[in-house]
Amino acid sequence: MRSMIIKPECLLFDCMETVVDVIKIPDLRLYAWWAYNGSGYEYLWDSFDTFVDSYKEAKSRLEQSKHKYEEYNITERFKIMLSNKLNEGFDSDKAATAIFRNYWGNYKENCYVDESVKYTLPYLSKKYKCGILSNFMVMGGIEELLKIHGIDKYFDFVVTSINVGWKKPHPEVYNKALELAGTEKEQVLFIGDNYICDFDGPVKYGFQAVLLDKNDADTKAYKKIKQIKDLINYLGQ
Repeated sequence: MRSMIIKPECLLFDCMETVVDVIKIPDLRLYAWWAYNGSGYEYLWDSFDTFVDSYKEAKSRLEQSKHKYEEYNITERFKIMLSNKLNEGFDSDKAATAIFRNYWGNYKENCYVDESVKYTLPYLSKKYKCGILSNFMVMGGIEELLKIHGIDKYFDFVVTSINVGWKKPHPEVYNKALELAGTEKEQVLFIGDNYICDFDGPVKYGFQAVLLDKNDADTKAYKKIKQIKDLINYLGQ
């Protein structure tokens, strides 16, 4: 760490892999598996590998149709995957909803909150305004995860890319968080695990930032912590 920070008024946290963790960090195949296995619509594809190929194609088509950093709902991806499955008597909207519910149920079952987070949030939330700013493709999903794990009470506000329509590091999503923080940019400290979205992007926007680098693997960030509870010492408490 190069220098002491200006004492912030608001702590702005990323959510996934920062305050809420996943048992196994998902890749594209695992996300696809959560959608596919148990959905009741597995028969529409020859195999899981075929489903993965369709999942990749739908993701690519959506990203090509959007502006850079523009967000969309994950259900749109499933609807594209089902668009060539239409036949008489087949309800694609019902199928997309079922696949989404399966995906989201599996996602939630694989989430947990680390002891470091449970220890630290009650302490920090008494001293600072705390918010969440997360890239997430499920409407209301972050709010639900925080509530499931009993940590929603520690946050004054939640901003998600699905609600704003833009994802980090687009300035529009930082604008919304700053509005809810109710302070100046330099009085906001961003904490997250992704260098581009949670360190470089916030710093360029004008926030302070510290990277959560659990494995001490990132060489670009000059302000880092290894655990959320390290924030207590970092903030000089």
